[in-house]
Amino acid sequence: MGSIRNALPEIMERQRIKQTALAAAAGLRYATVNALYNGKTERVDLDTLTDILDGLYALTGQIYTVADLLEYTPSADVTTSRVLAHQPNILERVSQLERGESILIPIEEVSAKYGITL
Repeated sequence: MGSIRNALPEIMERQRIKQTALAAAAGLRYATVNALYNGKTERVDLDTLTDILDGLYALTGQIYTVADLLEYTPSADVTTSRVLAHQPNILERVSQLERGESILIPIEEVSAKYGITL
């Protein structure tokens, strides 16, 4: 499972914004901002995110987005690991394609040639 990193503390530190100031500008309780700042929340309401972004804009004049606040990192590429487990030579096959040593045949041609219904 991937992870989401909360960048609010970095933004607030870079802009020198106090939690109390953001709470006031965002119209949120201090406890809400404090929980977000310290990573003590598992869920965040979209309205709360909007309020945080509005508060940051009011304090800095800079437009922030949800992507600025929350950074997604996929897990140790589970999908790639699964593909490699089932197709151990796939990377060599991709390299051959890139070097022009092999070609891909469209599935429609294969199904027509062998009478397979898609």
